[in-house]
Amino acid sequence: MQFDLLSLGGTIGVIAPSRPIHNIKKEVEAGILALEQMGFKVKRGAHLESHLYYSAGTPEERVSDLHEMFVDPEVKAIICATGGSSANQLLELINFDLIKNNPKIFLGYSDITVLLLSMYEKSDTPVFYGPTVYEMSMLTPDARNFLFQMLEKGSGTFEYPQEGKVIRGGIASGKLVGGILSRVESLVGTEYSPKMDGAILFWEDVNSFPAAIDFDLQALRLAGVFEKISGMIVGHLSDCTDKKYPNDNRPIEEIVLERTNGFDFPIIKVEYFGHDINDFYPLPIGTKANINTEEKSFSVVIE
Repeated sequence: MQFDLLSLGGTIGVIAPSRPIHNIKKEVEAGILALEQMGFKVKRGAHLESHLYYSAGTPEERVSDLHEMFVDPEVKAIICATGGSSANQLLELINFDLIKNNPKIFLGYSDITVLLLSMYEKSDTPVFYGPTVYEMSMLTPDARNFLFQMLEKGSGTFEYPQEGKVIRGGIASGKLVGGILSRVESLVGTEYSPKMDGAILFWEDVNSFPAAIDFDLQALRLAGVFEKISGMIVGHLSDCTDKKYPNDNRPIEEIVLERTNGFDFPIIKVEYFGHDINDFYPLPIGTKANINTEEKSFSVVIE
């Protein structure tokens, strides 16, 4: 993975490719201030504060900000302001060759999953599933240090916290692919979905419920994804309970084991990535990842 490193004093571009920020402007401004206090310069997208119902402007306006940040030689990294629900509107408009010819760090999560995975598949640019500007001021010191060490070093082995629960034991290595579960599932079968052969699939979810998670996992199974991957990492599941029908709250681990029945790849459950947490450690998509449940270890190698 070749890209310009981010260093103190470098410029970070901030864009909103999905949801508008008018309802979370205070938190986004706090995140921008946190970046500036760390020593970075911040360049705002021209349409960062645009608002069109549930989107930060039209698809054309949002993709224009995306393209501008990639071609701007001053910008060394692009961090999305927040997630949302309309990032997939950009996929048909993105100039992936432009991104491939101007590779640089691109960071976001949740709905931004569709941009991360499509950019990795079509442009091989360095994409990271990690905290947006919205979370930046709320990160724990350990999570923030881990994030910027990864973005500033650009290579090496990164060991994640030795915590979590083993759902199925084993040892596995493979390229790291994933995001929020519904968006990973939404791309399967399209030209924007990365190849899953030998991959370690990571996923998390928010404001969902067991039946919906079961549905999405079964969709991945039916699409043949579980026949290809070598391991699975389940992240933080925020507010994923059925409030309307409490008796339907089947344990998620039980669902995961049933939907992956017949496969022997290792599965671990961790709490250091996902929605509504301050201890959010970034996951570099496409890099080599290693799971060893005997040692309770998970690491990535950026080359």
